[in-house]
Parts: sequence; C-alpha cells; structure tokens
Amino acid sequence: MEQLFDEFIAFEKEHWIFALSTLILIMWYVHDRFVQRKHQLLINYPIIGRMRYVFEILREPLRQYFAEEQFYESRDKIDWVYKAAKNVPNFVSFSISQPFDGHRFIVKNSQFVKNDSEVSQEFKVLFGPKRKYPFEAQSVIARSAMSDGALSPESTRAFALAGTKGNFPINTGEGGLTSNYFVGHRMNSDDHAYLEVIEKRWFPEMVFQ
Repeated sequence: MEQLFDEFIAFEKEHWIFALSTLILIMWYVHDRFVQRKHQLLINYPIIGRMRYVFEILREPLRQYFAEEQFYESRDKIDWVYKAAKNVPNFVSFSISQPFDGHRFIVKNSQFVKNDSEVSQEFKVLFGPKRKYPFEAQSVIARSAMSDGALSPESTRAFALAGTKGNFPINTGEGGLTSNYFVGHRMNSDDHAYLEVIEKRWFPEMVFQ
C-alpha cells in the first residue's frame, strides 16, 4: 500500500511539474508576442528568438578560439549600427581596440565663428561648485577613466607626470588613487593633513621582499 501511495505522489509531482512548465512557457510566449515591443525578432519568433541573444553572448568567448575578425568585419561596427537604429547612445571609440595607420587631426568647425575679442582666454573648469571643496581644473582637456589598477606603475607615473605638466585632470577609473600618482609630488612634512601617511612595518616589508 505504501508503495502504491509513493508512486501516486511521484505521478502527481510529475504532472505538477509538467503543468507548471507549460504555464511558464505560455506566459513567456504571451509576453514576447503581445506585451514587449522592443524587439521585433521576439514578436515574430517568441521564445525561440531568444536563442539569438544567447548566441550573441557566446560569440565573444568562442571567437577567440575559432575565428579572427578584421576591423571592417568586426562586431564593433555592427553594435554601432544597431544602437544608431534604436536611437540609443552610440558613442564608441574604435581607435582604442583597432590599429591606426598614419596621423589624423580632426577639428570640428563652429557654425557661428567668433572674433578673438569674443573668445575667453580662461580655460579653467570648475567641478562641483556646490561642494565644500570644489575642484578647479586648469584645462578643458582631461584624461578619461582607464582602470588604472590594471596599468603598470610606469604607465601610471607617466600619466601623472603628463597631467602635472599639462595642468589637466586624470580620471583614475576603477583603480583608484595609488602612490604611483605621487611620483613627482614633494610633500611638505609640516602640512600633510590631506594625506594619510602609513609607515612601513618590518613584517609586511619582509613578506613583500
């Protein structure tokens, strides 16, 4: 009797799982076909059309083993076209990941040209004017975030020196502010409240060495 009861319970569970799975698929189909209006592909091919996005996710990790793309056949341009078609921000720089032959200098002209007397010679930019200690950059030029935590100490120091000599700010990105940025800094021992000075201890130094 107990065996029959256990078989009945297992039979009911299988039916419940089947019924629940069917209900989920029906709701999924209704959502893709009649509710969402962002993807025409899902309207034409509900549920199964999502395989296209799965393959897009798998494309990059598989490409490094099975294919080699050139610039004009790259996914970067396809993504750029898709974003432009969907009217979403499509600001993409191809120069970072693609080779650049020759030198190019592009100047965007102004529709209404001003006289020299109408152009301000002041290039300072104030960040956070409502903050207690706003930051004033001495130039309109700035280096964008580059995840400096992944850069070598030599490259970080080179950027720091360039920013110091050129009077332009640097966005450190996810790497944060490290000691490499102070390669040219000469701290006054009488006034260093803006920095936390941590003295080296013998054990961490020995482990490091």
